[in-house]
Amino acid sequence: MKTARLHTVLSVMAVGLLGLGACASVPGLSGVQVNREQAAQGGQTFAAGVGQAATAPLDDLNLRRQEVPEVLISARRAPYAVDGLRRCAAVIAQIDDLDEALGPDVDQAQPAAGTGEQAGNLALDVVRDTATDFIPLRSWVRRLSGAAAHDREVQAAIRAGLVRRGFLKGIARQRACRRTAS
Repeated sequence: MKTARLHTVLSVMAVGLLGLGACASVPGLSGVQVNREQAAQGGQTFAAGVGQAATAPLDDLNLRRQEVPEVLISARRAPYAVDGLRRCAAVIAQIDDLDEALGPDVDQAQPAAGTGEQAGNLALDVVRDTATDFIPLRSWVRRLSGAAAHDREVQAAIRAGLVRRGFLKGIARQRACRRTAS
């Protein structure tokens, strides 16, 4: 038991070091000098997500589930519902709720990711892939545990949320609704 835990810790540490050194291998970033701030950012990104990445097999075994926000569940039930949308404030409020659940839309400014953050995310991908590679016949385990079906439900809710947000933005544009500065 202790040996397995030691191997896991050493693997995670090795991947972290590889991730910090991966900045030069990020597509489009070769030859870019990474400063200490970017390296620290990559380290923080890695440290914040390593626990979740290392426990990714729990998702495959359906022991941990991604929670679906209520706004996405509602969007899945009725993506084109117009009830309660008489005022611009109600339309904008629903768009804001969907933005919070889905992240920024394609017409909104995307947060800039530095090379350090990209390297940290690459290292997390390696940890996640390595952790899930230990499950033999992973696709069958996901099917039998119900994890694959749950993932399909989550993806369907996300798609419905995207459709709902587009529909609401169309209504807002038609009515010339404007977001107020927050």
